[in-house]
Amino acid sequence: MAKKKRNQFDVDEIYRSLRTNIEFSQMDDAIQVINVVSTVPNEGKSTVACNLARIMAAKYKNVLLIDCDLRNASVHKTLGISNRCGLTNIISEFREGASIHSYEGVQDVQFDGGYALSVITAGHRVPNPSEVLGSKRLAKFLNQARQEFGYIIIDCPPVAVASDAIPLCNVSDGVLYVVNAKSSDKRKVKTAIGDVQRNGGHVIGVVLNRVESIESSNYGYGYGYGGEENGK
Repeated sequence: MAKKKRNQFDVDEIYRSLRTNIEFSQMDDAIQVINVVSTVPNEGKSTVACNLARIMAAKYKNVLLIDCDLRNASVHKTLGISNRCGLTNIISEFREGASIHSYEGVQDVQFDGGYALSVITAGHRVPNPSEVLGSKRLAKFLNQARQEFGYIIIDCPPVAVASDAIPLCNVSDGVLYVVNAKSSDKRKVKTAIGDVQRNGGHVIGVVLNRVESIESSNYGYGYGYGGEENGK
């Protein structure tokens, strides 16, 4: 992630545009905690979450990325960092009022340009991901994180695979829904977005990835805003 790829400039421009749209969507209500979700695995949500967090950190200080996909963690793979200690470890030893950076599972990832992103990977696998993500401990932990970070980006579990993502809807300010242009089932996407909204999730936009460019054979990203309209 820290190294520039051949088409990194184009990718960065797209994510800067996404960041700008998120900023403009805060006219009435502040959006501090953002969930990044998809319908099923392998639709690119973790890549979107990591890149959005990175671009947010390039402009703002104190940005936190959390991997809450406890069944299929991938943030540590994308960023090339350790997953020896992460969210599940932190929640097991959570202490009210303790600074987030006091926990061993918080890592600061440095990027070219002299900025850093704070990251909490998923941590050790647990037999009860839904209970962890729906626990009062996690809610209190996120409330503490709100006091210390300007933005919190959460890589959430896929909505249609398990109910893990639903409790996180109640602790976020906005949901970015990732759709794979090549493989996502429109009917499943519509149903999943409806589930998110019925459970208190505020869908602030849809990110369409794996979009084939007309000018080349490369794939990129697109984005749309409008919540319910984008779910149709």
